[in-house]
Amino acid sequence: MSATEFTANLNSNEQQSVPLTEPERNAMRAYLQRCEVRLSTLHRVGQAFFGGAGLLVLIPVFFKDAVDSLIIALLTQTTNQFREFGSLGLIMTGVLFLCILYPLLLSLTIPLYGVYLLLKDIIHFYFTIYTPGFSENLINPTFALTGVLFSVDESPTAKQEIMRYQYAATQMGFMIPFSQERQELYFDTIIEKTKGEIIPESRRIERLKELDVLPPDYNNDKVDHFNAALGIARSLDRTLVHEVAVTEMALVRHVLYLRRLVLRYVKTLLMFIWTTVISFMMLPLLRDGRFPVLLIMSLAYLVWSLAVTRLMDWPLHWIYRHRRQGLPTDQVDPQLTHMQNRVEKFAYLSIGTSLLAVLLSGLAYLV
Repeated sequence: MSATEFTANLNSNEQQSVPLTEPERNAMRAYLQRCEVRLSTLHRVGQAFFGGAGLLVLIPVFFKDAVDSLIIALLTQTTNQFREFGSLGLIMTGVLFLCILYPLLLSLTIPLYGVYLLLKDIIHFYFTIYTPGFSENLINPTFALTGVLFSVDESPTAKQEIMRYQYAATQMGFMIPFSQERQELYFDTIIEKTKGEIIPESRRIERLKELDVLPPDYNNDKVDHFNAALGIARSLDRTLVHEVAVTEMALVRHVLYLRRLVLRYVKTLLMFIWTTVISFMMLPLLRDGRFPVLLIMSLAYLVWSLAVTRLMDWPLHWIYRHRRQGLPTDQVDPQLTHMQNRVEKFAYLSIGTSLLAVLLSGLAYLV
């Protein structure tokens, strides 16, 4: 089989590219090398947030030293704060405690909600279920960085020899270090569940026979298992042009997810810092018997509620710091403001309940 026929057979399901000159091919090779550096940089940035950085320090400190102390302080006040009002005083006390408990729980929930969104962003950044070149019906989760195979149009002869070696030495223990029985079960199951679509079109047995790359004593199951492994890693026999196209798409995908991840991380960190500062400022006053516990907590959570939405907008204001006319909200991507948009109404409610708690606790202190 000639090199031209081999290339045509391997990519018969794809549109044939216009023949490229050697300078054009060199330019694409250089571009792919630059993209590999850029992708590795993006992943290093993502890895920093996967580690959690400041959140790993703040979370245990906050929950270990602040939350239990605040709850204990609130529980010590669970008596009728308005005895002079009789049965009405019990209702007023219940309202007071609810008005304090709501912002207290919200101050715990918003940072944890930020962590939830951050973890979700990390998963979206690193994993995908769609890959160019595979059927849209294949929704098997895989790593966002696909495997890279030698481009068939770089050297059809070399590509043919590479494939011959692979199928002559299909040692699945190298790629999947399971026992033989577990390997077979694993690949048979995934091939069955995906209805065979996990196997790349260019690596199906009938195509491989046409390419004359299978050894005389090949085993159908072993070949399918090897090809399924390529599919799980989303490794396709792409041309150089297609490799460049997919790399461009991959860069866009990583940037879209990473910019949202970074902003959410900063917002979550700000929420933890702000909540921790308010909590630790409260604790000495709550432990000092000269200060009314409920009034201190009400005032603290009123301050916390007034600032929480503004703090989540800080990162965007920092981005637009050079624009004196303010934040152009009509041009800001909703994905970048999703967190504050979701919690804004809860924060406004917290302002109202905290203000009511200040009034009721102040009344309880005076009477």
